[in-house]
Amino acid sequence: MKKEFWNDSVVVITGASSGIGNALLEELAIYPCQLVLLARRAGDIAEPKSKHKDCILHRVTCDLSDPSSVRDAIDWIVQRVDRVDVLFNNAGITAHGRFDSLSMEVYQKTFATNFFGPVQFIRGLLPLVSKAKGNIVTTSTVSALYGVPGRAAYSASKSALHAALESLRIESIELGIGVSLVCVPYTDTALRTSGLDAEGKVLSEAPAKGKRKSAKEVAHVLMAVAKDKEARLVTFNLSGKFLEWMRFFSPKFLEKILYKKLYDDFKTH
Repeated sequence: MKKEFWNDSVVVITGASSGIGNALLEELAIYPCQLVLLARRAGDIAEPKSKHKDCILHRVTCDLSDPSSVRDAIDWIVQRVDRVDVLFNNAGITAHGRFDSLSMEVYQKTFATNFFGPVQFIRGLLPLVSKAKGNIVTTSTVSALYGVPGRAAYSASKSALHAALESLRIESIELGIGVSLVCVPYTDTALRTSGLDAEGKVLSEAPAKGKRKSAKEVAHVLMAVAKDKEARLVTFNLSGKFLEWMRFFSPKFLEKILYKKLYDDFKTH
């Protein structure tokens, strides 16, 4: 009988206190594995509703926007686990505002959390991932596939991370690790109430209109991707696939669609 993939595995999850990260915790805690759970406030990481008796939870404080906090988290992890089978690079922040209205501080904060922090963290744990021939699975967005109006800082930070991790994937072929990017659609999370507005204040917006995925649904996709080292760029709804293809075949048409759909998000007032 084939061993269950998650049994005895060591899994690292960033952004584990809420949203998709917390959904991953809930879904993985039923297996006999070690879960290394990171959040800015590790004390907010709740006990899962169901937990295997041999599931070990490690709660680690880590603010991805703070290099010293990232270093401390890396040091803590390498002293306590001998490998990382799956690294769910999940934490992130959004920022809303026109290109010309976003303060430079917002650009810097967004890149600190979405690019520099994850790059530093992944680099620090790469020896443990390599030892396990594991998989790095990044929660990304379709906004990384094209510069989305009203989301300049967010799109740019996620797009930059894509490029860096694609480089890592090619460079790591001989190591046997997987590097996957998953562009999730609108999801029921607190992203729009914990991000930044153009001035750097806490964003407070209503959830996106239209059908949204649950955090649990997205967690299931991420878990499936973690089992497939051949997965590269994953989009799993029609809007994501549309943007992925149209950026190559008809960018002018795509820009017209984005202009019309998101006009209220970037129009001048």
